Amino acid sequence: MAGRYSHESDVKSESPDNEVPQPRQRRAARGGASRPSNGASRDEFQPGAIVRVRLENFVTYEKAEFSLGPNLNMVIGPNGTGKSSLVCAICLGLGYASNVLGRASAFGDFVKHGKDEAQIEVELQRRPQDRENHVVGLCIRREDNSRKFTLNGSRSSVKEVQNLMRALRIQIDNLCQFLPQDKVAEFAGLTPVELLEKTLHAAAAPEMIEWQRELKENFVAQKEAHEIAEKSKAELRKLETRQQVLQADVEKLQERKLIQETIERLEAMHLVLRYDEARKTHGVAKEKLKKAQVNLKRLQESSAPALQAVNKKQEYEAKVQAFVSDRRAALRASEVAANEARALIDGADSQHQALVAKLEAERTNFEFKRKELAKIRRKLTELEAKRKQPPRDFDAADWNRRIVRLVLPTCILTAA
Repeated sequence: MAGRYSHESDVKSESPDNEVPQPRQRRAARGGASRPSNGASRDEFQPGAIVRVRLENFVTYEKAEFSLGPNLNMVIGPNGTGKSSLVCAICLGLGYASNVLGRASAFGDFVKHGKDEAQIEVELQRRPQDRENHVVGLCIRREDNSRKFTLNGSRSSVKEVQNLMRALRIQIDNLCQFLPQDKVAEFAGLTPVELLEKTLHAAAAPEMIEWQRELKENFVAQKEAHEIAEKSKAELRKLETRQQVLQADVEKLQERKLIQETIERLEAMHLVLRYDEARKTHGVAKEKLKKAQVNLKRLQESSAPALQAVNKKQEYEAKVQAFVSDRRAALRASEVAANEARALIDGADSQHQALVAKLEAERTNFEFKRKELAKIRRKLTELEAKRKQPPRDFDAADWNRRIVRLVLPTCILTAA
């Protein structure tokens, strides 16, 4: 953003008719003039350079206009003359917040004391593809602390203004391009890498910034690949060491496998031997069974009458057991029925006792009510007799004496 604060003739004061003069650079752009009012050629300005700044009711300025040059611009003056106010106007007029300056003031605080609103107009050098210079206008209202932007005379949003700043590569928030006095300490604390990055964003071509980003990504990828390779080498060495340690175990397992196979073969042979022994034992047992069956048949034939008597006794015992089982079942059923009947009797007895108690209570209550009724009847008889008696004669002299006896002590006490 090239530009310089010109001599005193370039700072315009308020005109007698209270009208703001028409911006000279804009008139030059529309009228075809090739040189702004400061004498510099319009072609000497770089795209995005500040050509003109106009302020109205902004901080210390009531009405002022600054025409800047295409190279180095210096603003010189005593304290309190508005040097920092001009920097603030450039920052705010290009769509940035006050915290970029290292200050957190509200927008309404920049309006001149006693005024309702402030106006800022910043004219920027056009690009080759643009027809005329870009004029960014800002109106700040003190009452609601709001700001409204215009771009080339048309109403605009802060986002559109910021998009234009990015297109013109104006970076107020980059300390290598815009360094306010409150940010000097922060700039001095930047590392070389941060300085390089901010310098590239401020001065390098867009493709160089993209190359730097790709280079950083490739460097990170290379670092990650190197770390993965080192981890893989360490894991490989660890696995080789483990393989050497496990080699002895592998040999032991192979030897154990051979022993197990030998044991399985011997067990198979052992099963064959056991089968031969079992077959021989089965043959001997079979011969003994045949002999036993022959002997059993002979004994059954010789003891047939005794066996018949035993069988009859067993049948009779079975019948007796069945009869006893039936009697026991009937007895259990009778016991259950008896228990149920006893429970019913107990319940009826409880109900009977409750009814007897209730009857006794009713009798007592009836006797009490009967006595109460007799008392009430006697009372009614007495009242009826009193009602039938004639009233006594009214004695006025007697009532006067009574009233005097009652009222006189009260009057004496009141007088005392």
